[in-house]
Amino acid sequence: MSEINDLESRLPQKGDRLFVSSHWLYDAHIVSDPAERFYRLPIGFKRAGDVLVDQANSNVIDRSNVIYPALFCYRQSIELFLKKIIEEFGQGRVDSPKYTHELDRLWERFMYILNERGGTNTAGLEVTMQLVSEMHEADQKSDGFRFPKDRKDAPFDFGDRGVDLENLREVMSGLENFFECVHLEFSRQDETSAL
Repeated sequence: MSEINDLESRLPQKGDRLFVSSHWLYDAHIVSDPAERFYRLPIGFKRAGDVLVDQANSNVIDRSNVIYPALFCYRQSIELFLKKIIEEFGQGRVDSPKYTHELDRLWERFMYILNERGGTNTAGLEVTMQLVSEMHEADQKSDGFRFPKDRKDAPFDFGDRGVDLENLREVMSGLENFFECVHLEFSRQDETSAL
């Protein structure tokens, strides 16, 4: 069988639309409420990274292709977890993170809030800081896992290395747990102070 016959043969057809509804039971529901989106986005990107890592682990041929979107999804989840905490608990005392993708700048804003709330002894904080820094060094502007070259037409520094996918997935689960625990603790603090 030739390689061309192995490719999907469907082409776009007249009347095709990307976003159609079928039945509420089967549709994926996209919400407009910003609070619910902010809840779902970081978790969704983390889970998408997990699904892509599963695909890479089960199909060696796909591994070299899906590593990039997997890494992007994981990086995006870190960015959104930080932005969510900053937006929700910065209460105007911390600059809005909306217009940056730089994890180091987001981490500084996160740490300001954490220090202000007395959370400098938070379990896993030091390791999380190192992991966020590691991801920042790998992709400083959220473009290194999406494009082949940077804006100056130079190759990205992060490359020519192997990535243990099981370790990546496990460590990202730890990061997700850390950010969710911090969010829960800050929410608890706010509820207690409101009483």
